[in-house]
Amino acid sequence: MDYSLGPGNVDMLINISNSMLVKLSSLTFSDIGIMQILPSLSRFFVYTEQLAHEAPYIIKRARLAANWPAQGIIEFKNYSMRYRSELDTVLNQLTLTINSREKVGIVGRTGAGKSSLIYALLRLVEPAEGGVFIDGVDTSTLGLYDLRSNISVVPQDPVLFEGTIRDNLDPKCEYTDSEIWQAIDKAKIRHLVTAPTGTYHQPVCRSAPGALPNQIGAWIAGVGLEKWVMPGGVNFSVGERQLVSLCRALLWQRAILVMDEATANIDSATDQIMQAVISKEFKDKTVLTIAHRLNTVMNSDRILVMDAGKAVEFDSPAQLLSSKDSHFSRLVESMKFSEQIKA
Repeated sequence: MDYSLGPGNVDMLINISNSMLVKLSSLTFSDIGIMQILPSLSRFFVYTEQLAHEAPYIIKRARLAANWPAQGIIEFKNYSMRYRSELDTVLNQLTLTINSREKVGIVGRTGAGKSSLIYALLRLVEPAEGGVFIDGVDTSTLGLYDLRSNISVVPQDPVLFEGTIRDNLDPKCEYTDSEIWQAIDKAKIRHLVTAPTGTYHQPVCRSAPGALPNQIGAWIAGVGLEKWVMPGGVNFSVGERQLVSLCRALLWQRAILVMDEATANIDSATDQIMQAVISKEFKDKTVLTIAHRLNTVMNSDRILVMDAGKAVEFDSPAQLLSSKDSHFSRLVESMKFSEQIKA
């Protein structure tokens, strides 16, 4: 029997060998890929199975009247909070009351606990001790929807979603065109809304209460309530996004408004507009303002000074400034010094 290989057989054998090497190489890379993925899978299971989940969205037995909170009284009772069980507390045994319709400025140095106070109010972090009460109701007994949907927040970096101005102000189609335009005028943003974008789109709220049956012209031109907002609101400046966010709060009319360093990244002209709108349109609301610029809280009823997670001062601006040794006076002086250096 002849076992010799001809040129054709040799060529075929080489091709088969090369193919096998490619397959083996692919298996090696697949194995490496699997090894790289395993840590991610491990983290995935940690997040989905081991980390504590948020409280229920809705707790049927704890649902409240539609007008809650009617007064906007906020109480922290011996409240402490930590971000993880193994970490130190960031809020330490806070006990204070914010009265109905009161305007409170919250100040303090970086890391003092200003934002943590708002996280506590919204239950973004659960308490380690004590509780937060709104109009006498322990917020830890509520579903997160019933709590958070009843507090308006204007954040430092507001989010606008891709869609129309109407979609962003009234995503659930609960308000009439007239009500939306009233809020727009109060927020001083009519000029933003009426400037055309030239974008064609199909609005989400075609059946919004009070909407006109024929709005094709508005849809095509992209003006009015159908003006198009690009993803993240990139066709609006930071200040304009702040004003749109404030317009939401005007439309929704919640009893509590939180301004989370909302004026930190905007120009002084927009800051003045926002302060004027809040002063005029939120007279009957409880307003909490975390301040980056101390001048924005000088007209507050009281100022809460935070330091190392504690409320070290809580009084009127005049009373706090009457003592040169107060924490607030020192903050004001340090701000003046910083401005002199920048100048």
